[in-house]
Amino acid sequence: MNNEKSLNYKMVNSTLKAILAAREDISDYLFHFTRGCNAFETLLRILADGELKDIKRNGYICFTEAPLTALYNMFQIFDCYQEPMYAPYGVGIKKDILFDLGCRPVIYGTNDDFGKLPQCLYWRCVEYKPKVRDYTWLREWRIKANTLKLFPSGCIVITKTDYEQTLLMKDIGENFDIDGDIDDGEFHGYVKGEFERVYKGVSMESIRNVCLKKELNNIIDTQTLGESETQLLGCF
Repeated sequence: MNNEKSLNYKMVNSTLKAILAAREDISDYLFHFTRGCNAFETLLRILADGELKDIKRNGYICFTEAPLTALYNMFQIFDCYQEPMYAPYGVGIKKDILFDLGCRPVIYGTNDDFGKLPQCLYWRCVEYKPKVRDYTWLREWRIKANTLKLFPSGCIVITKTDYEQTLLMKDIGENFDIDGDIDDGEFHGYVKGEFERVYKGVSMESIRNVCLKKELNNIIDTQTLGESETQLLGCF
């Protein structure tokens, strides 16, 4: 009997993996995005602190389950606002890691529905009124915490541009490489430095050219924490 149960479990687990791989609307990560016109600076502070914070003191920290490949057009809409509700700067944390820490999907419904629930679940409740109050597009998850420590091995960093991804790397070289070449009789010099990858990440510029979740995962999987990279620092 135990062998039969084990076989059934493996079959179900195999089917689940195939379904998750085939569904482009399901993400392996939960994302926490910053907001406002200074969203990139906020992201830099989060990474410097090494943790997410419940700034509004709601008693929980919010995430979205919406996959990155589906978010590019949404951020194009928000880009029209001076103080956008959400900006394309944030961190993504593996869903299974957050679930083990107590993160759960919110419960959408009416206040009458919530009145029938135990009070200990109220922190997960979000009111829903069709065409009046609808935040279901957020596909929100919440974790009951004031702070949440970030572990580079379990998260990725999202920025708007590829260039901003390079700014997240750590300078590891005290010496700069100065070189140049001659073109049309003139010398063109440049300065390069060595930088180390602290977080894996992806930009919305890259996501714009990605159609499938598999392609996005390949971008992330080809990155290695601690790998060094030579960057151009300037020309003269």
